Amino acid sequence: MIEHLAASRCPQCRLVAAPPSRWCPRHPVEMTPTSVMGGGEVVSFTTLLSPPEGFRSPLHIALVDLVGGARLVCHGDKTQGLKIGSWVAIEAVGNIYYFSHLGALDRARLFWRRAGRAGERMSAIAQSLAKRAWKGRLRGES
Repeated sequence: MIEHLAASRCPQCRLVAAPPSRWCPRHPVEMTPTSVMGGGEVVSFTTLLSPPEGFRSPLHIALVDLVGGARLVCHGDKTQGLKIGSWVAIEAVGNIYYFSHLGALDRARLFWRRAGRAGERMSAIAQSLAKRAWKGRLRGES
């Protein structure tokens, strides 16, 4: 099950921040509380073999684009098998956020929630298929 995470939204520019922030980084206005789905797509990740003091080695961290529009840096158990574009679930434990790989069923649920209404879903499916076909063409695959 994918949980929701506390976040905040700027009433002026609609920027979503997770973890929540009191003030918008773009405007001098107070953010309003909201929540975002605790799952998203990995933008970048790394493993630190010599982490900062207070952290155990190895330290696995990832930057994740959450479904609700925010980006979040989080810790993970491992980065083995992880790649840019992988879907992960995010869990908040106190003030620390952890990522874990999503199974096929959870990835499908996130995709359908992110895609929106039926017409938007069909458009998203078509775009996904076109993107895969284009990447295969660029690599010279048939």
